[in-house]
Amino acid sequence: MTLSDRSHERSVNPTLTLAVVVASVFAYKGLESILSPALPLIQESLGATEAQIAWVITGVLLTGAVATPLIGRLSDIRDKKTILLAVLAIVAAGTAVSGLSNSILMLTCGQLLQGVGLAVVPLAFGIIRDTQTEARIKSGNGSVIAFIYAGTAFALVGSGLLVSILPWRWLFSVPFAVITIIFVAAWRLVPSCPPANHGRVDYTGATFLGSGMAVILVGITKAPEWGWLSVEFGATVLICVALLTTFVALELRSSEPLIDVRLLATRPLAVSCLVYLLCGFATNALFLAVPMLVQQPTDTGFGLGASEFTTSLLLLPLGLAGAVVAPLTGWLDLRVGGRTTMLTGVILAGASFILLLTANGHFLMVMGATILIGASGGITLTQAMNTVALTSPVSRIGAFSGLAFVVKAVGGTLGVQLSGSILTTGTSTAAPTWASFTIVFVMGISVTALVALSCLLLPRRATTTSTQGSEPLVDTRASTD
Repeated sequence: MTLSDRSHERSVNPTLTLAVVVASVFAYKGLESILSPALPLIQESLGATEAQIAWVITGVLLTGAVATPLIGRLSDIRDKKTILLAVLAIVAAGTAVSGLSNSILMLTCGQLLQGVGLAVVPLAFGIIRDTQTEARIKSGNGSVIAFIYAGTAFALVGSGLLVSILPWRWLFSVPFAVITIIFVAAWRLVPSCPPANHGRVDYTGATFLGSGMAVILVGITKAPEWGWLSVEFGATVLICVALLTTFVALELRSSEPLIDVRLLATRPLAVSCLVYLLCGFATNALFLAVPMLVQQPTDTGFGLGASEFTTSLLLLPLGLAGAVVAPLTGWLDLRVGGRTTMLTGVILAGASFILLLTANGHFLMVMGATILIGASGGITLTQAMNTVALTSPVSRIGAFSGLAFVVKAVGGTLGVQLSGSILTTGTSTAAPTWASFTIVFVMGISVTALVALSCLLLPRRATTTSTQGSEPLVDTRASTD
């Protein structure tokens, strides 16, 4: 059955469908980001230690790493609408638990449930591919990335305002109401999206993949405490490698693997996952470094003496730039090609780190750097996801897009923890020196250079990846260069 046949049969409005799935992504990413500015207040309110409050964030990452590939695969072989409703229900339950929590344990349990919401993103890409015309798939994917940035930006500013006038539990009450409304909208407006092929879930493979990702995330999170060269961190790396090696071996032997690793070895998909890993690293490193930079006293020669609220306003252009640029990526792709589009985004990221190296306490230069990194993320993440969406077989798009965002989470966690270690090393007061900032920014430039080199491996003209009975819905040969 063709796309037009299915659309006619469902008698639905593709625009409303797109609006609902994009709203789902916006709500979840806002919920994911809204807590960070209020963590010190929550820690004091619940009497939590530093290690305990860290698990409020780590718990979301862990659940997302384990659940997202599994849910992505479920969306490939089950009705995507049903899976979306289930995920939204779990996130709403987690939000309610967090909002009602009176202990750090209860809050962490709520966060663990909320982590399942990371799967909303690959579900959105899958529903877009099932319900939108060929001409709207790329712009739809761009809209998802745009609202990831918009949700983050909205949460950063809204969190500070909300906790200044209301108790911190309202940080969960408002998102709970929004997610409930979106659940009803999805139930009424999103059409049934039956799978192209029925199959089974490789739960054994999911266990090894999820465990491997969870172990490395815990290792990266604890590395600043253990030491990057410690036995403990080395052990987590070895355990992760062993688990993922076993996962690959199992998938190669499975007739219905969770992730078809043979397809992952193809250049477009491999490069896209690498781009997600490195862009997650670079963006989160900057996201950590900029607030620390601008809040340093002006007499340091590089700080701006900014307050927490001013800092959130300074970061707002990052989210807005990503939100504005991401939907334009498809247009840019049509004119200059996929590889050039990806390189454009990477160059913008490198330029942002160069600006920070030369800012010398100038407010506008720091803001310019945040705008550039936001625009960079909007372009590169959208283009990489377009590559995944348009070169993956229909029966595998959920699994591959889910894997891409898990890889991004790993890269982002590594960027935050490694940068944090550098910025707090060598000083008893934990106040970072300019030399520490320089190392972080040079590291960011080096990572973006590596991303640029990997982008050169992309073909100038993409070809359709297919397997018997699982071809993509669209032919990308005429639109990628």
